[in-house]
Amino acid sequence: MRETCLVHKEDIEGLAFKVSEIVTKDSSSRAKVILLEGDLGAGKTTFTKALAHVLGIEKDTVHSPTFILKKEYNAEHMIFKKLIHVDAYRFTHPSEAKVLRLEEDLKNPDNIVVVEWPSKMNYIKSDIELEFTVVDDDTREVTISYGKE
Repeated sequence: MRETCLVHKEDIEGLAFKVSEIVTKDSSSRAKVILLEGDLGAGKTTFTKALAHVLGIEKDTVHSPTFILKKEYNAEHMIFKKLIHVDAYRFTHPSEAKVLRLEEDLKNPDNIVVVEWPSKMNYIKSDIELEFTVVDDDTREVTISYGKE
């Protein structure tokens, strides 16, 4: 399925809740993967903070892992126990993603893995993809893709 919506700054948590509901419906025995694309400042980290809050994580503790590449947060959610936040912006070649050692993280169904700039990794399979486009300072156009098309 593919849908596009306008999201205002105050509605970002509603989008995060919707995304968490979508991935919760999948009962596969692996981590759920959310891929986030969009220009710098388009709202990828803001969305991740809102998702963290939905998962029971204090959103003020969530920051972009641009320079350390990967951060992990313990979640207080009924299904997901850990949020893994990856920022691949600095990668120049997909092979650089090996340093993240995501293999074990991706096997664990208690994990939700959010990847910013996934096109720089070029191999990770998603459950849902969000593409953020800046409309104005407070509004983003978000295209959500998930399921079979």
